[in-house]
Order: sequence, then C-alpha cells, then structure tokens
Amino acid sequence: MMQNNKLKRLLIIPAILLGVVIFVLLVKNASKPEQLQVAEKATMVRVLKVPQTEVTPRILATGSVQPGQTWNAVAQVSGKIVELHPLLKKGEFISQGELLLKIDPADYELAITQAETSMESARIQMTQIDVQEKNSKASLVIERQALKLAEADLKRKQRLLAKNTVSHSDYDKDKRALLGQKQSVQSLLNSISLYPVQRQELQAQLAKLEAQLAAAKLSLERTSISMPFAGRISEVSVEYQQLVNDRLGNMLVVDGIDKAEIAVQVPMRRLAGLIRKGGMFNIMELDKQNIGERLDLSANVILELGQQQVIWDAKVMRLSNELDPRTRTVGVIVEVDQPYANVEPGKRPPLVKGMFVNVELSGSSIADSMVVPLSAVHENHVYVVGADQRLQRRAIKTGLVGADYVVIRDGLKPGEQLVLSDLIPAIDGMLLTATDDNDALQQLLSSVAGTAAGSSQP
Repeated sequence: MMQNNKLKRLLIIPAILLGVVIFVLLVKNASKPEQLQVAEKATMVRVLKVPQTEVTPRILATGSVQPGQTWNAVAQVSGKIVELHPLLKKGEFISQGELLLKIDPADYELAITQAETSMESARIQMTQIDVQEKNSKASLVIERQALKLAEADLKRKQRLLAKNTVSHSDYDKDKRALLGQKQSVQSLLNSISLYPVQRQELQAQLAKLEAQLAAAKLSLERTSISMPFAGRISEVSVEYQQLVNDRLGNMLVVDGIDKAEIAVQVPMRRLAGLIRKGGMFNIMELDKQNIGERLDLSANVILELGQQQVIWDAKVMRLSNELDPRTRTVGVIVEVDQPYANVEPGKRPPLVKGMFVNVELSGSSIADSMVVPLSAVHENHVYVVGADQRLQRRAIKTGLVGADYVVIRDGLKPGEQLVLSDLIPAIDGMLLTATDDNDALQQLLSSVAGTAAGSSQP
C-alpha cells in the first residue's frame, strides 16, 4: 500500500513541471495591451448674450379693490321709518344729496313748538319785569318826595309840642306816618334790587330754552338721511315702518364711486430698489402732494381678463403705518380715479369692491444696465462660456432685483455668453456646445421694459 502512494506522488511532479513551462511560454509570447484615445464629449447648453439696456424697476403685487371712502349711516334719533328711497337696495347707484330715508319727525316738530312757546313766554315775562322796574322807580321818586314832606311835618309838630300847642297823640300819629312812609320807600328799593336777579333768571331760562330749541331742530334735521356723496349702496339693514334708535347700529352702508384704493404688501428691500429720487423731507408736509410724486413712483392696476389685461392708471398715495415683522413687508396704498368710468361690457369691467387685481409699481428708469434672468443666478455666481468654449463660474455683484431679472453691477461684461441651462454637475472647465436662446432674450428684454401683450387702457 505504501509503495502505491509513493508511486502516485512521483507521477504528479512531471505534470506540475509541464504546467509551469507552458505558463512561462505564454507570458513570454503575450502581446502588450493597446491604449485607446477617448474623445472629450461637449455638453449642449442654452445661452444668451448679456444685454445692456435701459431698466425701469418694477414690482408686481396683488391686492383687493376697496372704495376710496365708505359711509355708515346710523340712527341718531328714535322713531319709525316713514319714507325710503325707491333705489335703496344693495348694488344700486344713488346721486349725492338724494333723500335715502326719513324717520317720523312728529315728536321733534312738537318739541320745537313747545320750545318756541316757552321762549315766547319767557320774553313776555322779561318785558313785564322791565315795565315793573320802570313803574317801581317812578313810584320811588314819589314816595321819597312824600317822605321828605312827612319828615318836615314831623319836625314842625316837634316844635309845636315843645310849645304845648299840639298834643302828644298828634305828634305820635305823625311819627308813625313817617315810619310808614320810610317803609314804603324801603319796599320799593327792595323790589327794584330784585328785578336784575329776576331778569338774569329769565335770561338763563331763555338760554336753556334756546338750547332745547336748537336740539329739537337738530333732531328734526337728523330724521332725514341723505347721500353725502355719489355712491353705491353696499348694505341695507332697515325696512319701511321699522322702529329705529341710536342703539341699532348701521342702517345702511354706502361706498364711494369717485375713487378706488388697493393696498398691497411689498418687501422693503424691493421697494427701496424702486426709489431713485434722493433728498430728505418731512413726511408731514405731503398733504398737497402724494408720496408717489415725491418719490417719483408711478403705478398701474392690472386685471387679468382671460388672455387680455385691463389696465388703469393709479397713484401711489401713502404707505401703511406699520411694517409686517414676519414678512418684512410694508403696505403701499394706490388710488384709481373714476373706477366706474369707461366701462365696456365683456372687455373692460369697473373696479368693484373685492376684485383681486395686480398692482405694478414703477420707479424711474436706469440707463445702460446689464441684466440677466433671475434663474441664471446661483448664490451670487453665474456660469458663462469662456475661452475655448469651456465653462467658467463667475462671481458677480447684483443691484436691482426684478420679478424675474437681476441687474448686474460687476462680474460680467456686455455680450458675454451666459449659460441658462441647469448643469448637473457644473464642472469648471468642462467643454460646452452653446446655442443662443433668442426666446429667452426677448422675454428678458420684455420683462425689463415692462411691456404686456393684449392690454387695454383708457
């Protein structure tokens, strides 16, 4: 058995040696691998040549139309409604000065009559006091003369009494008569001194009655409620023969039709980009000039009507009184004159309350500005086609930011090829094949110029 195993081992050794010889021959005679040249592949990109043009900075925001003025009619007196305007219905137009409703005036007419009667009675009493005072003063003159006579007569009796030519009883009688005369004079003096007080009391009473008469007349005037301005009825909350009072609240609401206002929220940074007019001023002095004129801001109100835009000229009137801390925006209020004028059914509706519209705010134009699409800017960098058609990543400094464009202050030159395509990944130096995107260029120039196709404006 051991001899058989030994024989098997000796047979394996030649086979191994034969395999080694064959491997060495194969390696020695093998050919070297060929190196293949790989051609660089160019990436197709859309580009536009950076234009230099005049830019009118604009902001587009959305707001809701509200009337320029609103009037809430409340009852200031109590009573039943005895008359209503035939057009006092929601949505109707009524001219300035027309009577809207009338509250029963009977109670207030009666109050006027009572006040006038009481005033006439007070005037008669005043006349009586004047006459009584005049008579009393005349009587006082007579009584004083009588007093002097009585005093002289008493002195004469006193001398006669000393000579015992008159009795004591006669003397006492004359003395009592003198005292009575003095009492009459004093009574007249007391009465005369009271007449001014009585006159003041009547004058105060007359003033009170005059106030009551004025209040009654004012209440009578308040029974008639008329249109303070030409407007449109927005709300009606009363009916014929309804009892109303000052606790009822609004009886009706009227919206003015001469002006419409739209308030929009605008980012502070973008609003600042519109303002080119410098200089300090006192905002309290803008009572005769709207803030839009002072800051050289203009505005349009735009309604999207299918494929068409309807445009109204507007004025920037004022800014809201606070900044929204969450969105960092400020309210801008624009005004449109005659929002119900030039209406054309199906083509140009009126600016009615609650209508959602766009407001375009525009600043003064900036000449010779380089502009690029906002989508082509990547964190203050852009991609351009450089020398040998290779990609370059370029740092830029931006200025005015529009809705879909950016003004470039530094980092680009007019005419350079700006890459519009999204490159993933974007590798500096990668080979490009550029194709001009004329549609993107025209869209950029149109956006910068602010032109709108299919618009309608009076």
